[in-house]
Amino acid sequence: MQNKLLVIIPARKGSKRLKNKNRVIFNGKELFLHSTEEAKKISGYRLRVIVSTDDVEIEKKCLLKKIEVKKRLPIHGLDYAAKQSVIKDVCYLLWEEETYVPDIVLSLQANSPQVNSIILEKCLEKFKRHKEVNFCKELICINKNGDQNASIRIMTYKTVFQKTLSTYLTTFTEDIDDIHYHDDLIKVSIKMKKTHDK
Repeated sequence: MQNKLLVIIPARKGSKRLKNKNRVIFNGKELFLHSTEEAKKISGYRLRVIVSTDDVEIEKKCLLKKIEVKKRLPIHGLDYAAKQSVIKDVCYLLWEEETYVPDIVLSLQANSPQVNSIILEKCLEKFKRHKEVNFCKELICINKNGDQNASIRIMTYKTVFQKTLSTYLTTFTEDIDDIHYHDDLIKVSIKMKKTHDK
């Protein structure tokens, strides 16, 4: 039987550096849709993709495109709110509403349009091979310089709720840029065009 894979895409309304960042049009569509549409292409799992947002416009767009969406609590829309708190909140909500428990939880950043389904499936394949200890293991995506790029984080369900730093961690290396400023849109667009033209 295929594993249940839950992909959560946090897409909050507020952004100090680039206004309405997750709704900015990038290569013809809203930024958050790049991540969402690529996530929906993942094969080999009982897949569920959810956008977590406090943005009414993002919620409307999701409903229009038949993308599952969960309203975010106001506290998780604050600047200092941790992304992992949003992931936990969605998991708690799904348990309370329908006793849904996935085998794997994938946190996917809404402002990383370079991420595609091929990269996601490679990450999942490496995650599957990684040793699990006490039902815990985790994968994060890092750039070639060793820095975490925060675009992809994959966890077992139990790992979502652990309160200590992960010791059952592996990495996947892929240079991915997060979009935070207008200049980032230009830089990433050029990079993606070069990759496409190869």
